[in-house]
Amino acid sequence: MKKLYDKVANIVLSFEGVKKKQSKNQTTFKDKYQSILHLRFDDEKLTIALARGAQLQKRYPFLEGNGSVVRHIYLHDISELDEGVLREIIKESMILNMEHYELKKLKGKL
Repeated sequence: MKKLYDKVANIVLSFEGVKKKQSKNQTTFKDKYQSILHLRFDDEKLTIALARGAQLQKRYPFLEGNGSVVRHIYLHDISELDEGVLREIIKESMILNMEHYELKKLKGKL
């Protein structure tokens, strides 16, 4: 799983302005606005927790979960990773982060 984690982390970090923050249980990747995704892994799977997952659900119906905000992708093997789709999801997440920030600014909530 560590090899898969490293591959996904490198993909996320290839986007301009993305920073990584490591905690005890997970790694968080943020742009200048807020979180994009969180990575966790164990012996069986890598979990990609998408911070704007609920907003991405319609475009990416394979995302798992039913919470009000986050959706997940579970990968059990590196062969399951679709790098192109992951890059699209990251890009869309960053756009949603920027839109959310700009809307708050327009409404005077920043």
